[in-house]
Amino acid sequence: MPSQTHFAEVPRNRRLRWTLWREWCFWQVILRKLWFRMLLVMLVLVGGGRLFLHYHPEENPSTLDGIYHTFVLVLGEAPDDLPPHPVAKVLFFLLPIVGLTVVIQTLVDVAVLVRDRQRNEREWSRVMASNMSDHIVLVGMGRLGYRAFLLLRRLGERIVVIERDPANQFLEEVRREGSPVFIGDGRRDVLLHEANIKQARAVICATTDDLANLEVALDAKKYNPNIRVVIRMFDQNMADKLRGGFNIHLAMSQSALSAPSFAMAAVDEAIIGSVVVDERLLVTIRWHVQTGDALCDRTIAEVMTQIGVGIVQRSAENGSSVFFPPPDTRLCTGDNLLLQGEYAALTRLRRHQKA
Repeated sequence: MPSQTHFAEVPRNRRLRWTLWREWCFWQVILRKLWFRMLLVMLVLVGGGRLFLHYHPEENPSTLDGIYHTFVLVLGEAPDDLPPHPVAKVLFFLLPIVGLTVVIQTLVDVAVLVRDRQRNEREWSRVMASNMSDHIVLVGMGRLGYRAFLLLRRLGERIVVIERDPANQFLEEVRREGSPVFIGDGRRDVLLHEANIKQARAVICATTDDLANLEVALDAKKYNPNIRVVIRMFDQNMADKLRGGFNIHLAMSQSALSAPSFAMAAVDEAIIGSVVVDERLLVTIRWHVQTGDALCDRTIAEVMTQIGVGIVQRSAENGSSVFFPPPDTRLCTGDNLLLQGEYAALTRLRRHQKA
C-alpha cells in the first residue's frame, strides 16, 4: 500500500462541515425508512392518551397525563392495579405488546442502518451521493486512484468512488474515511446516475483499461456536458488524438508522480502542473493580471517576498513573453503570468482576486 502524503490537512471547519453533513444524511435515511413507524408510535401515544382520559379519568385528569400513562405502558412498565373500566384493562394488556413489537423492530432497523453506514452499503452511498453537488467522481481505485483520492480528501473535496473489484485493497480505507463507494463497472449508466454525475464538477477515469476510461468519460460528458474530465490513458497515440476533440484533460506517468496532476486538474482548470516536494503541494497556475488585484503594479521581487509565489513566465499585452523575468519587472494590467507556489498561498491569492 502506498504511503500517505501529508502535504495538507483538511481545515478543521471543513472537517466539521463534512461530519455534520454526513450526520444529516444519516438522519435523512432514518426518517425515510422509519417515518411510518414513528407516525404509528405518535398515533398510539395520542390515541392511548385520549382513551385513558375518557375511560380512566381518576388517574389521567388531562390528555398529557394519558399520553404519559400510554408511554409507560408501551415501555412495558405497568402500574400495580388494573383500572376498573374494561377498555382501560384491554389497553393495559395490548399496549405493551404493540409497544415492544414496534420498539424492537425499530431498534433492529436502526442497527441495520448503522451497519450499512459503517460498511458504506449501496443504499447509504446512494443517499450521500444524491445530496452532493460540485463533487468529484473517481472511477478506478488502483494505486493511481487511491493516491488521487488521498490528495483530494486532504484538500477537503467531496469524492464518490466507483470500483469494479469488491476485494480491492484500498476500499476499506475509503469506507473508513466515509466517502460513498459503489461496487460495479463504471461504464454502467446506473452507477453514474447513482454517483450523481449530473451534479458533479469533475470525473477522474483512473482504471487500467483505456477503452473503459474513454467510455466512462464519454458517458459523463453525455450526462453532464460541462463536467471536467480527467482520464488516464496508457496509449499515447490515442491520447494525442483525443486531446483536442473531446475537451478531456489527459495525463500519463507513474501513479505516484501523476496523482497530484490528476487531483489538481479536477480542482481548478487554471492549474497546469503540480508536484509534491517535501510533503508540500506546489502548483503552477495561469494568472491574468487585473486592475486592483494583489499583483497589479508590484514588482516580481515584491510578489515573491510579500505574497510568497514565484513568476515563471510573464507575457505582456504587446506580445512579448519572458521566462523568469528580472526581479525589478513591474506587473501591469493585462499581463498573463505563470505563477508557481504552494497551493495554500495561491488559493488565498485567488480568493483576494474574486473579492
